[in-house]
Amino acid sequence: MLAKLFRSFLYGVAVVGLAATGAAAQTLTLASDAPGSTYNAIASGMAKVITEGSSVRVIVRPFGGPDNYLDQLNNGEVNLATLSSSTAYISYIGDNRAKKEYKNLRVLRSGDGGLFVSFIVLKDSDIKTVSDLKGRRVTSDFGGHAIIGKSLTGALATAGLTWKDVRAVPVTGANDGPHALDTGRVDASWASLGQPVVRELHAKKGIRYLGFDKTPANLEILRQHIFPNAKLELVKKNPGIGVENDIYLLTYDAYLVAHKDVDGNAVKTLLEALWKGTGELAKIHRALAGFTHQAAVTDLPVIPYHPAAVAFYKEKGLWTEAAQKANAKFN
Repeated sequence: MLAKLFRSFLYGVAVVGLAATGAAAQTLTLASDAPGSTYNAIASGMAKVITEGSSVRVIVRPFGGPDNYLDQLNNGEVNLATLSSSTAYISYIGDNRAKKEYKNLRVLRSGDGGLFVSFIVLKDSDIKTVSDLKGRRVTSDFGGHAIIGKSLTGALATAGLTWKDVRAVPVTGANDGPHALDTGRVDASWASLGQPVVRELHAKKGIRYLGFDKTPANLEILRQHIFPNAKLELVKKNPGIGVENDIYLLTYDAYLVAHKDVDGNAVKTLLEALWKGTGELAKIHRALAGFTHQAAVTDLPVIPYHPAAVAFYKEKGLWTEAAQKANAKFN
């Protein structure tokens, strides 16, 4: 009991010390998906640029997926996270497996096209379109990622399919789907473009991404099943990464988010480091290339911006009337 009290005292002293010294001695934890996933690559790249370019040290803490760390982020036990805007949206409004609203999430920086996603198959597969998935084994569940289940349902619906039309094979994390494809457990898996574990599989066996038809009807289906800002964007032919022809993939903004009570000085410091290191970000991973200066402020945020981030972007001349109006709806 005494040992527990002593540890609590030391923790309290550490917290007070951090609060007193401000950003100069801040160490922040950044939650991410597991190594080998796109969002882990995004988190690692941001942590590197912030830590090397400022007085704020950022430590990446990998989890099985957002569902495994959102409670800790919302409670302030971890400070930051890299999330898709779609996951941020369903988490904030409580449209998730836990049916819990995570109202303490705040945007620090937005990025265009941080994630392009679709089904992947082995290169020599006879599956050429989403419609061809009928009767085939497809990864499902993704227990650590509520948004992937919604994305899969929407993606199937664009071809007039439901889960009754395919053979669902449950997996847990974002990397488990490609692993299941590698071992022959499934015929198709959900995956992101440039996902490290997918690049490894492509080098080993060869994979192919399935594209979507970009039609108003398909966009409406995806936005109904996933979230209002879902988009279909063109990805040019690049066999080196598994894109055999010009195709449309599902995409949405990526966010760096924080707990609402993260120190404003620390936020300003880390955002300045990211601002100065934007060119470096793009070199680290293709998913970070969309984190440009102009993309930092989205006119359609699905969760509110941190006040210190608003102040920072106002200083940079990026905070628009549209962003102000959209952000005000959360107050």
